Amino acid sequence: MNTDTTTRSTGTGVSAHPAPPLPTGPLTTTAAVFWALTVAVGCLFITTSNINAVVPVILLILGAGLAWPVVQAATRARTARRAFAAGRRVEGRLSAAASRRSSVTAMGLSITTLIVLGLLTAILANDGAVQRTFLDIGFMTTSAGDITRALWINIKIAVCAQILAMILGLFLAIGRLLPGRSWAPLRLLCIGYIDAFRGIPSVVLIYLICFGLPLTGFGIFDGLPLEVLAIGALALTYAAYNAELYRAGLESINPGQTSAALSMGLGHADVFRFVLFPQMARNIAPPMLSQFIGLQKDTALVIVVGVIDAFSQAKIYAANDFNLSAVTVVCLLFVLITIPQTRIVDYMIARSGRRTGVST
Repeated sequence: MNTDTTTRSTGTGVSAHPAPPLPTGPLTTTAAVFWALTVAVGCLFITTSNINAVVPVILLILGAGLAWPVVQAATRARTARRAFAAGRRVEGRLSAAASRRSSVTAMGLSITTLIVLGLLTAILANDGAVQRTFLDIGFMTTSAGDITRALWINIKIAVCAQILAMILGLFLAIGRLLPGRSWAPLRLLCIGYIDAFRGIPSVVLIYLICFGLPLTGFGIFDGLPLEVLAIGALALTYAAYNAELYRAGLESINPGQTSAALSMGLGHADVFRFVLFPQMARNIAPPMLSQFIGLQKDTALVIVVGVIDAFSQAKIYAANDFNLSAVTVVCLLFVLITIPQTRIVDYMIARSGRRTGVST
């Protein structure tokens, strides 16, 4: 007796006809279509790009390799139909599942290759005009040294602004969460600050502070370097964002922990220091680091006030060479310094998920 026979209820009783495997035809057809599109784009890439003669051979080999999972999917689908028709239902379902996996694999590989070939076609089309404008190795090598040295300005501005923003943001969050009517004016002031500075564009605030404060005539602002004023402007902006992160971290902690700590004789300051702050810091560390990555990118806005940072240095080279490859160097440098931080954020989120039992 076949053990995998599936019974289905009908209006007149119970039928012993087995349920067929899930269909594989649509997936196999879709995989074949994406493979054909990939081959077509590969041919377009060969005909429109001035490339080495070895590349077409590599692309032909790649096209043949991408066809293999499509052939596998079709073969396994045919095997599944024959096995099921012959009564070998377990074999039929296993072959159908293998066919669907092969189809999905083929689609993933074809779509990825299609995207890469499309980008390469766009870069190398028109006799490599895009490549010469944005990716000229000679211009990139010449400008890389000065741009890398200027990048330290961006890094110093980002680190200093982040430290100030974290301190000010913490006070704003505490002020916003103060309970009772007595603290209502301070709460409203903190809420107004957060709403206002989250709405003002960073570039506008940098312009106002770096150019406006020296014009006020206050002695404290006379002679301050533009980098210091830019640090203050970015700190004021990101303090509002950090305050919301702190508030979310504090509100995520069970209020019962505060009540329990107070009942044990701890004061409010000690409760915050020993109970709330460690948990809040652990909860908000990943989004705070993500916020810092955004701050690093915003340091390029100091170009509007004449600070010679990495972007400013790249613009000088671009104006002299009539080529934007130096600006591409800036993009690559910012990507290089943010990728490790992004991976740290991913690790921290995964570790937090394992600790709380949530899959990430």
